[in-house]
Amino acid sequence: MFKKEHRLAKTKDVKAAFEQGRGFFNPLFSVRRAFEKAERKRFTVVVSTKVSKNATVRNRIKRLVREFIRLNMSSLKLGDYIISVKPKALSFKEDEMLGFLKKLLIQAKIYENS
Repeated sequence: MFKKEHRLAKTKDVKAAFEQGRGFFNPLFSVRRAFEKAERKRFTVVVSTKVSKNATVRNRIKRLVREFIRLNMSSLKLGDYIISVKPKALSFKEDEMLGFLKKLLIQAKIYENS
């Protein structure tokens, strides 16, 4: 789990990020980034029941994505992020899936190699 200052948890904040944010997509992930007046990095990970009906599978994917974000936090730009996982993600291994996420963040110019 993220530290409290890195969580995008309030419904109004998530809605604002979803409405005002810019979207980036690939076959496995959808990332929305709202960066107006961003003073910090905040994240939320969404895995719907369309991905898997099994809650343990959805929670496992959330943990993987959160851990990837935690390890790469210093390389990400400021802003509020909504990371949605698409159903096709289940057909890939964990490391391949996270590779797709990293590629998407690089293409969106959110991830900075330092």
